[in-house]
Amino acid sequence: MTQFQGDYNTLKQALEGSYRVDQLKSLAKQISKKNPTRKVELVAHITSLVFKNIDTLLADFDSMAINALAEAVHNWDGCYKSEQFYAKYGAVPQLITTRGSDEMHLLYLFFINGRIPRDLMAVLEKKINVPASEKLHYGKLAKTPDLTTRETAHAACMNLNRLLTMVEENKIRVSPKTGRATAATLKKISASLCDGDFYDEPLDPMQAFAWPLLLQGGGLATIDNNFLKLTRAGTTALKKDLAQGIKAIWKKWEKTKLIDEYSRVTAIKGQKSAKGRTMASPVRRRPVINEALACLDPGRWITVDEVERFMLSESYTFKMTNYDWKLYFSDPHYGLLDYSDTWPLLQLRYLLIYLFEYCATLGLLDVSYKHPRNARPEFRSCWGADDEPFLSQCDGLMQIRLNELGAYILGISPAYGAMDTQDFEIHDTDIIYTGKGVPTPDHSLYLDKIAGQIEVGRWHLSVTSLLNALKQGETLKEIKGFIHQISLKNPGKPLEKLFKAVENRSSAVVEKGKATLIACNSEIRKQILTDKKMSTLCLPAGEHHLVILPEKDERFARYLETLGFIIGR
Repeated sequence: MTQFQGDYNTLKQALEGSYRVDQLKSLAKQISKKNPTRKVELVAHITSLVFKNIDTLLADFDSMAINALAEAVHNWDGCYKSEQFYAKYGAVPQLITTRGSDEMHLLYLFFINGRIPRDLMAVLEKKINVPASEKLHYGKLAKTPDLTTRETAHAACMNLNRLLTMVEENKIRVSPKTGRATAATLKKISASLCDGDFYDEPLDPMQAFAWPLLLQGGGLATIDNNFLKLTRAGTTALKKDLAQGIKAIWKKWEKTKLIDEYSRVTAIKGQKSAKGRTMASPVRRRPVINEALACLDPGRWITVDEVERFMLSESYTFKMTNYDWKLYFSDPHYGLLDYSDTWPLLQLRYLLIYLFEYCATLGLLDVSYKHPRNARPEFRSCWGADDEPFLSQCDGLMQIRLNELGAYILGISPAYGAMDTQDFEIHDTDIIYTGKGVPTPDHSLYLDKIAGQIEVGRWHLSVTSLLNALKQGETLKEIKGFIHQISLKNPGKPLEKLFKAVENRSSAVVEKGKATLIACNSEIRKQILTDKKMSTLCLPAGEHHLVILPEKDERFARYLETLGFIIGR
């Protein structure tokens, strides 16, 4: 069916304005034996017959034609959308009639220039049932030797903690122009990642590449003298709530212009031509994908191909370029992309990179993937692409699963790791995790700060561990509150005794401020110490020195002047 070119209020107007006499005759002879020959009369005749015999006409259509009408009438404002229709039904209406290709199919009585006229729409709304809703088709996790499966949520939170700590320690060096980490920094990050990067060398780093950009685009870090430094939000995420930190990144990343994720597809040239306007802004793509991800059922595996099909069917589509014809493989004269179907080269590849290098790095999606070589080889039919092993390293992504952290980030679940609070027990001065899997990173990292881990899922609290935590800025009140939260019970006598001992040790010697040490001769020293006012502002220190008490310097100097002396420098 031709694409929509005009919006007609009536079938009569549409037939008159869109079809030639020979086309009208082809349609008329299929619904009537005697037909006029003049166009005006043909149009009136056909219009009358369509409305009079609409039930008979619909009864002669096959199921695919009825589905096309149903989708257009109830979902697409009268339009026929071929890509969406094919994505949902796996086929399109067959428009070749039994009498041959020269005869127009009767579906063209309804879809005129790709759209149903308004008066006909009003009738069809009552005649045709609403089509079945689109559904995502989930499946089991594929298990073959070439596939690797990663659960990402815990590692992502741990990695956020490690990256923020590296930023705090001034270890993340980036290009001030692009914000990308230097080669040496990429190696440092790769070596520190929890569970390692998705692929080993010689493939390029993915998580190590994405994290510095995510910290900047997410507002947790900013560039200062070629190094990243923490923002206030970054400091908060490091000290309090890693999952909330990832959520903060996710919200801001949607609007960042720091990078177009598609730039990782280096085999397709011309992305920077036209003064950077060749590619459409990723700011308009990300919200579409995020909206589609929110349709996923948490905890269920699904293929990327099924996600792509669903997005096409439900019109979760996005624009990749302003000028397709400026993109090419190998040679701008022969390898132009506008000679090819660009969806798998552009939109699908962007989707793969976004899901794998960014969503999975942030821990929203668990992933199942293979080596990218030959994983999606259809692009090799393009001129100049036959020698490329893959378009991007993310070609190897096969299945995804929206996990608990992803459900929280996307607003499907109200909290992340809430069940942890019911999965700890206190045994004397030990804290034991009794839940499934591992505790959330926020809990395990805090336990590592206040206690020593003596085995998997078991931490031992001691005077030494608690004093070390206090030295790092924690308070006994906060520690007690945390332990009460995760166990939902009173600490018990052994732990209360331990807290009392630590409180005594941490309060026996208390810093009250900085004092000033001054030297003075024995005569003036004696005079000061025997003076009624000045003796309350200082203490003797050895035979030739005095210590002015904290915050008493000004008063001491003022009283000293009444004795006829000043403090020398």
